[in-house]
Amino acid sequence: MEQTRTKEEHTKEEVHMLITEKALELFTQKGIKDVKMDDIASILSMSKRTIYEQFADKEQLLLEALKLHNKRMRDKTREKIREAKHVLDIVLTMYTMYFESIKSVNIKFFKELERYPNICKRNTERDQKNDKKFLAWMEMGRRQGFFREDANFEILLYILRRDLQAIFTANMKDEKNELSKYTPDELGRTLILFYLRGISTPRGQEIIEDYMKNNKIS
Repeated sequence: MEQTRTKEEHTKEEVHMLITEKALELFTQKGIKDVKMDDIASILSMSKRTIYEQFADKEQLLLEALKLHNKRMRDKTREKIREAKHVLDIVLTMYTMYFESIKSVNIKFFKELERYPNICKRNTERDQKNDKKFLAWMEMGRRQGFFREDANFEILLYILRRDLQAIFTANMKDEKNELSKYTPDELGRTLILFYLRGISTPRGQEIIEDYMKNNKIS
């Protein structure tokens, strides 16, 4: 198989990518703490020394894995934007992608990121850029007649951030709150109904209803 080829059969760039891809897979499945450099080396049939020739330490490997993940998400987002019929379609698709990510990644991964302040800082900067894109999409949606003229998107974004954090906490396996009994799909549906539908015009509400009938959030 491709992943079991030895270092000598790959270029330096290919070895780098093999290690990064496998680390991303293991980190998101098991959490960061439970994945050792030895584990990655064993699965890839290479020495731990080979890994350390590419990455100074586990934090650098984690950073590269996150960069790879973010690139894949950006590529997926661009693809969805190209396929979108209108800006509300983009907003709903991004919303769904967020809740899908909650389900597909071990919550330990997100919790253990807090041990890496430099990475957390980079993630915060990324989130700030994403917030600007979100606000731009919402303003475009207003101009296109999907959202109400009197909607305040900055307040909406603040409340969404707060509630998404509550949902995120509710899905942590060793933390319980009043939202813990609900699935990500149920929580996502409620937020769409409460916030997005609430600020939408009748035209926007019709599109949201159709989207929710034809997608997993139902």
